[in-house]
Amino acid sequence: MLFSNRDLKKLIIPLIIEQVLALTIGIFDTMMVSQCGQSAVSGVSIVDGLNVLIINIFSALATGGAVVCSQYIGKKDEEMACHSAKQLLFTILGLSLVIMVLCMIFNGNLLNLIFGHIESDVMAYARTYFSFQPYLILLLVYLMVGLLYLDQWEIVKWL
Repeated sequence: MLFSNRDLKKLIIPLIIEQVLALTIGIFDTMMVSQCGQSAVSGVSIVDGLNVLIINIFSALATGGAVVCSQYIGKKDEEMACHSAKQLLFTILGLSLVIMVLCMIFNGNLLNLIFGHIESDVMAYARTYFSFQPYLILLLVYLMVGLLYLDQWEIVKWL
């Protein structure tokens, strides 16, 4: 047997937790602003679609990087596995910083470009919620790095 049930649980449980947290962010945000009215819920909901997109982009990058690292581990090439893991980490960190800066600079313009003309009160709530997104992106990357250093993946031993 290539992997024991215990090994598979070590891999699957963090993935399930990550997906549950990623999907519940929008639900909890909507619940928190539901007391503010329909415009606030609409503003948060339209921006939450962008959050899901960004989270999925980072998940796809992490999955692709894990596949590359796994191939090197399978070849017993620890040096290239380590190099690939570091490259993945720096790529995701760099991309998150670029997205963060773009979100901070082009907050209102980006929302107008994506969503067009919407009611002014909905746009005001969307801009307010969207202004917190750069910090959310940085937090997600920080949590991802934290998971790496908590030794959820065997590759970390070589870093």
